[in-house]
Amino acid sequence: MKKIYTIIMLALLAVLACVPEEDIRVTTTGPEPVTLSSSGDVVLNKGNNPNLALTVNWTDNSNIGTTGAGSAARNVTVNYVQFSGTEDFEKFVESQASSGSSSLQFTVEALNKLMIKLGLPGGVASTVYIRLASKLGVNMSPVYSNVISLKVTPYAVDLSLGHVLDKDQSDSGKTLPRTADGVYSGFLGVASWYNWWLQEGDGTIWGNVGASGKTFFISSASDSWNMWFPAPAGSYYVIVDTGNGEWSAMHLPEISVSGDISGTMSFDRDSNTWKLAYDASSTGSISVSLSGTGKQYNTTTTDSSSEDAAFGFGGSADAVTFSGEASAISVPVTETGEQFLLLNLDKMTLSVGAGGSETPSIGPVLYMAGINDGWTNAGWDFDRFLRLYDEGTVSYAGVYNVNSKWGYRLYPEKEGWDNYYTFAEGDATSGRLSKGGDGNIPAPETGLYLIKASLGNLTYSLTPVSKVQITGFNDQWVLLDMTAGDTEGVYTIEVNLTAKTPWGFKVYFDNDWTNFFGGADGILVYGEKDVVETPGAPVDDGLVGGTHTVTVDLYNGTYTIE
Repeated sequence: MKKIYTIIMLALLAVLACVPEEDIRVTTTGPEPVTLSSSGDVVLNKGNNPNLALTVNWTDNSNIGTTGAGSAARNVTVNYVQFSGTEDFEKFVESQASSGSSSLQFTVEALNKLMIKLGLPGGVASTVYIRLASKLGVNMSPVYSNVISLKVTPYAVDLSLGHVLDKDQSDSGKTLPRTADGVYSGFLGVASWYNWWLQEGDGTIWGNVGASGKTFFISSASDSWNMWFPAPAGSYYVIVDTGNGEWSAMHLPEISVSGDISGTMSFDRDSNTWKLAYDASSTGSISVSLSGTGKQYNTTTTDSSSEDAAFGFGGSADAVTFSGEASAISVPVTETGEQFLLLNLDKMTLSVGAGGSETPSIGPVLYMAGINDGWTNAGWDFDRFLRLYDEGTVSYAGVYNVNSKWGYRLYPEKEGWDNYYTFAEGDATSGRLSKGGDGNIPAPETGLYLIKASLGNLTYSLTPVSKVQITGFNDQWVLLDMTAGDTEGVYTIEVNLTAKTPWGFKVYFDNDWTNFFGGADGILVYGEKDVVETPGAPVDDGLVGGTHTVTVDLYNGTYTIE
């Protein structure tokens, strides 16, 4: 059936510009109905994902005739190949064809994804109906082709889980359960600014919409970026909604326990478990409530701002639920003595049992006594420190000119001489730590080092540094050498800001792109996001123009731009 469309065709304005002082109204009969055909029945095999599975052909309708202008419009028809499991096309999926084409091809993987979206069972030959919908504009009713049918046998996929991929799209081993059609939600323990993707069971990979200002908006398009978590490392409740194209993350800073026992739980990222030590005086059961105030990040916030959101756990010990409020949970206790209340967020269980050693206390810095006692008038003091960069593994990093006579120890608290970490095994450049004990961490040769220590993993490492470098200004990612200042640990460089610096800058060492410092608000933090992003600093458009002096103080972990 033909339908008259009345449109103002912008594509013809150049041709019709010679007609003065009057509106030019162009009419068309619209796209011609076409005859559709295909390459036949299909059995899909995952091992052949890249191979061609189906070709759909139609008679050419790319050009349309017009009246009122004496010309034809070329390649203006937009065609969509639609698939449905029923003849009435009450539910369908579609793929858009390229402009001017009269066929569309589907690989095994692409066709299987469409069939899964239709809800067709894997391993079963199902009748699929296909038609072509042709349109001239988004607000115009389409013209449909004839309907053809064929048998398609999809291969089965596990849609019950979404797989968390790292920044390189490798499987991280973490998963999010599918809780509704196209929705995945659950708890993840992550590092600060963790970069990730989500892969559905049918192979579709979701990332951030490939545009600035679209944090927490997601896309499966080829130009999408990796998603990233906000700065606080730790425990997050995550919802990925592929249907609405968005995701959210609620950070759980702490969980408070009340009832038969009380206290504040600590988080173990490796096991995705919260725990609280207590002394069980009797067996039987205890009744507890778990609650807190989370920091909610979503499409209405940014990755550096959040909204407070109350949360609580309920349900039963073997089927814990998560919502906006807490309810009492009865937990069996089978042994007395020192026990742990354990909330496992992978299994969503609450139990009492052996939980291993408590998570190390997390402070903003880790002091290094003895790291500089080789310098004149220096002794064992708390003047040198490493700054926290990963709460999940309780890891610290900093850069110092080491000159140690007898080795050194690491102290979580200033002047806390009885609370320290020292050498367990290894050498001066890397090894394992022990809490307490005799001896010191071996001293390396005197020189400048990048020092990292993890109290969670009980490890340490030192990497020699000979050059301090900076990159990112003017959106130019070339390593520029900084100059040592008069004050120890301070380095400067002058930069001429001729363009915007939308991503900020990073501090690197010795032409090595592995280790870097980023941060914000004048503070340098190891591995912080990808860059330094600070209001009034290099991402401020007002800084464009003129020469600016950038100073980094590696000992104190700070920077300034003047």
